[in-house]
Amino acid sequence: MMRWLVCCCVLWSSLLLAAETTSAAAPASPTTETQAAANEVVPAGDPAISAATDTTSAASSATPTEPAASAAEATEQDPEYLTQQQDWQQHPDARQFGQDWVLLHKSEQSYQAGIAIFLPEWQQTASLLPLSQALSRQGFDCVILLPTPQQQTINPGDEKQQEAINKQLERWSSRLASVDENLNASGGHRLLLAQGSSAVWLGQLLNADKINKPDAVILLNAFYPDKQANLLQATQLSSSILPVLDLYQAERSNWLTQAAQQRQIAVKRATKLNWRQQTINDLADSPERIKGWLTTLGWK
Repeated sequence: MMRWLVCCCVLWSSLLLAAETTSAAAPASPTTETQAAANEVVPAGDPAISAATDTTSAASSATPTEPAASAAEATEQDPEYLTQQQDWQQHPDARQFGQDWVLLHKSEQSYQAGIAIFLPEWQQTASLLPLSQALSRQGFDCVILLPTPQQQTINPGDEKQQEAINKQLERWSSRLASVDENLNASGGHRLLLAQGSSAVWLGQLLNADKINKPDAVILLNAFYPDKQANLLQATQLSSSILPVLDLYQAERSNWLTQAAQQRQIAVKRATKLNWRQQTINDLADSPERIKGWLTTLGWK
């Protein structure tokens, strides 16, 4: 009897030891929450993902942007500028003045009334072709410069972009000097016509005395989408002694209307008498308006 009890105790101890060993060796079964975390496909709107995205976005926004000054560098390497330049080279009226391409409409009269130099708005050159041809019939040699995208991307009224502004002004000055060197015009008057943002840059050029002064200036829908830039242009041109014809399409845009009003106020304050501001329905109206205005100036 005693031997049987000892055997039972030994057997029972062995079973308990085996059970403990197996429990210690086997990995713990994951809880339901752990399994879900390991295999979960998190939806796009999950806060964890959103938080990560926000952090990345914040890091991106914190990355310093390229200085504005670099926008004026290497205009000739700008893809948009190069594409437009290639298009111009195919135009029958295209001429190369130094490194620049222009459109040239020579006077169709036996006399030469002078030179008319056009400074177009970016991507609006085609709108000035009829006016250039009309002025060539009035006796002008007309030159249309190739616009650049930088005239819109650099704010001429922003002091923080002064380095870029100076580079852009030097570029404008060089291009206008190239026209004088290559056109070989003899006699007549010098007329500058500036469209859109080009007109704001023209005010800067004249104020800085960086170009040969024209005999008269014509503004065509002149504005830049910045109040300070437009105010600067109004002040600069209204203080000039040059006669100015200011043509704009009423209700074309709020910026244009506001800029025209700023010029009107500046002219009254400066008591500038040789400034005429007129509204037009379309640029097609401008040749006759210009012809009548030049007659009042005594130009043939």
